[in-house]
Amino acid sequence: MEDLLADMGGGSAGQGGRTGRAHAQLRQELEAPTELTLEEAYHGTTRMLEVDGRRFEVTIPRGTDTGSRIKLSGKGPGGADVVVTVRLEPHAVFTRRGADLERELPVTLREALLGAEVPVTTLKGRLLLTVPAGVQTGKTFRLKGQGMPHLKGEGTGDLYVKVRVILPAALDDKTREAAMHFFDLIHQPDPRADT
Repeated sequence: MEDLLADMGGGSAGQGGRTGRAHAQLRQELEAPTELTLEEAYHGTTRMLEVDGRRFEVTIPRGTDTGSRIKLSGKGPGGADVVVTVRLEPHAVFTRRGADLERELPVTLREALLGAEVPVTTLKGRLLLTVPAGVQTGKTFRLKGQGMPHLKGEGTGDLYVKVRVILPAALDDKTREAAMHFFDLIHQPDPRADT
């Protein structure tokens, strides 16, 4: 039977000699490290592991994080316990903070100036985020319930999406003239006036 170890606390000092005898009777533990992708941690997965020539399958529950420990009682040689220690691989898009996720969302200058519905990829799938006109780089939107499942209990964390405005890489003479005309029509205060 697989047991997820939440707290690895010791016995109470008030138990005296009984505590010492209980500790002496504890079975040996063998550590079996494994790496997971963020997607595997989100959905849950299984792993085939080999310890001292013995192969066994372990179920990794949804919401598992780096540092999670799963104990397989008596599965090791001589009846030893096998403790599977989990490490999550870095993800190219998402950063995990407990049950919450963070990611950047690149938007075009047009989308930032005029507003738009921008597709956002989450671990659940794709959704549309309404970006208001005039949004600034660094603006963060909270998408409730789009984060990681809680390892214990119900529900999921949230996804925090940070906007990054992408400017056009280069302008030719025609587009440069059009841009200058556009900026002549609008008034933008100096953002450095108070610095």
